[in-house]
Amino acid sequence: MRRNLENIEIVEPPIGELTKKRSWKGACFTSCALLLVLGIGAVVGIKFYVGSGPTTNKSIPADFPADIPVYDKDNVDTVTFIPARYKERGLNVASILPKIILSPVLLNSDNGGSALQNFWRTISTPQTKYRDSFEVQWRDVNADPSFVIGYYKKELKKKNFKVDVESSGDNVKQFSFSREDGFDGSVYAQIDDQKPNTTYLVLTINLPPK
Repeated sequence: MRRNLENIEIVEPPIGELTKKRSWKGACFTSCALLLVLGIGAVVGIKFYVGSGPTTNKSIPADFPADIPVYDKDNVDTVTFIPARYKERGLNVASILPKIILSPVLLNSDNGGSALQNFWRTISTPQTKYRDSFEVQWRDVNADPSFVIGYYKKELKKKNFKVDVESSGDNVKQFSFSREDGFDGSVYAQIDDQKPNTTYLVLTINLPPK
């Protein structure tokens, strides 16, 4: 049976609907591109604001404090310098959102100045004073933790440091130390049940404030 093709009508979508679809896709693409650019800009801006990060060496650097004894210098695994600026600004970036959330309460506080000044003070004021620090690490030290801890206690006392807090467990020995001129730090020694010697040793030094 032959169909009557003359009665078939082709219906095309209205031009207005096609224009709306194209406009929606264009707006979506533009928004995504803008978000991408803003994201890249934010990452670059944060990196610039925070500044250079920790630097790691395989040996004791020339600017390492001369008064701090270093056990077995030839077998140091890593020496990491962490700038105060990096620690301070890194934490400030992470705390901006909580500060903004809490700012409505602080905007009404009576601590002098306008509400805008109070808000800016909340965002820009550091929470604590950070200092430059060194972290020296050893692995598989040829000595047991008691010997290493005893060595550091004796040598640090020779340099007028005092031992502040000591603690020990089945596999860990550690203590903190300080001196009146602003130096402080800690020594941490760890042992593995399968090995008699120290498997991991960390010396942390916080330099005096500048």
